[in-house]
Amino acid sequence: MFAIVKDRPGAGVAHTTAGDVPVAEAGEVLVRVRRAAICGTDHHIYKWDAWSKARVRPPLVLGHEMVGDIVEIGAGVEHVHVGQRISVESHTVCQHCYQCRVGQAHVCANTVIIGVDRPGAFADYVSVPAYNAWPVDDRIPDAHAALYDPAGNAMHTLQPLAVAGKNVLITGAGGIGLFAVAMARAMGARTVGVVEPGAVRRQLAADLGADYVLDPTEAEVANAILDETEGLGPEAVAEMSGAAAAMTLALDVVRPGGSVALLGLYNDDVRLDLSTAVIGKGLSLFGINGRRLFDTWRLVDGFMLRQPDSLARIVTHQLSAQRYSEGFDMMDAGQCGRVVLDFSA
Repeated sequence: MFAIVKDRPGAGVAHTTAGDVPVAEAGEVLVRVRRAAICGTDHHIYKWDAWSKARVRPPLVLGHEMVGDIVEIGAGVEHVHVGQRISVESHTVCQHCYQCRVGQAHVCANTVIIGVDRPGAFADYVSVPAYNAWPVDDRIPDAHAALYDPAGNAMHTLQPLAVAGKNVLITGAGGIGLFAVAMARAMGARTVGVVEPGAVRRQLAADLGADYVLDPTEAEVANAILDETEGLGPEAVAEMSGAAAAMTLALDVVRPGGSVALLGLYNDDVRLDLSTAVIGKGLSLFGINGRRLFDTWRLVDGFMLRQPDSLARIVTHQLSAQRYSEGFDMMDAGQCGRVVLDFSA
């Protein structure tokens, strides 16, 4: 079968047609992939950054944002069936550790990630735990249904911020940040501001309804945010970028008593003056990991069904799977929203 792989340590990815079609082991389903999207995690592995070097063991089939059809069911699987179209939660959890048993499976102590720790979805076929399968409504197009994972990240980030009626700031308008813009608007935010260095993504954020969009490389960004929020600062900040400067900005401009949710992953240590920046301002900080299994997915269902125009703007490119290199190049250059690869051919 065709598959996109991290074939060796170092920058870049490759493809192969020599791999065997996997089988559905007990508790698993075999999925014929229709679409799969290139995620920021895939790009980290492509670049072979410090996190990738420490985590990924080549050779490995990449990819975890996907939609496809179940073609085989393993022993013991009863709640899904052959022929069903599904998206897939990429975090496979043990279902028996303390976190799983108390409703916090999104921080399972034994999480294994599809496309990072086990073979992924950038292939004609992938085998996944049946527990991770999420049936997709027929009204949701394949290119959108492949994006439940990142949409779930954005939804999970915004939920603790309770953004309705608040001035909201989003730092970083990559794929997940763009979802957050559309969701914050749909949730009734008073204003939605975005800080993003890439011109293409700033325009996408504006197209999705951001009230103001700022380039962090320009001077006086903090003052501009205050001007847009009646001099108070945003009550809620979603930090999506993983840039230390964005973290500093978020804590600087957020209104005293406000909230900051942190989704971006930082390559380097971040120094904070906790006494002044957090404790003195009475802030609430939320660390966001993955998606809540599976209540976040149910919320994303509603977004997918009610906001197809927003999704169409976020998916800026659809390419045949064989053109994956173009997709990674566009991500390198910041010239895209979400890139979706078509495996159906």
